[in-house]
Amino acid sequence: MEIKNRTIYVLEIRKNGKRNSFDYETEDEAYKALEFLAEKYKDNKILDKGTVTSADDIIQLSICKTYVGSVPKGAIANYSPNEWFRDAHEEITLSATEYHVNHK
Repeated sequence: MEIKNRTIYVLEIRKNGKRNSFDYETEDEAYKALEFLAEKYKDNKILDKGTVTSADDIIQLSICKTYVGSVPKGAIANYSPNEWFRDAHEEITLSATEYHVNHK
């Protein structure tokens, strides 16, 4: 089986070491998914993450640029525009799953 080299964008949802990820073909698609979740859960959003003392009770949303196959020479492996939330991990994960399925 041949693995083709390509770049994907992964929306990650992390809490307490648990990670859910959703692959998108373009950066724009991944940002739209992140923006959808950020808007839907804006009441749970942590606006000043400097006041967060423990990562145990927060949910982190980020987008990573990921290479499938070999990483191009001189390429940066990923970047993470972070969004932080609290008290809605299961709901955010379900919403991300629904969004991903509906926008394939």
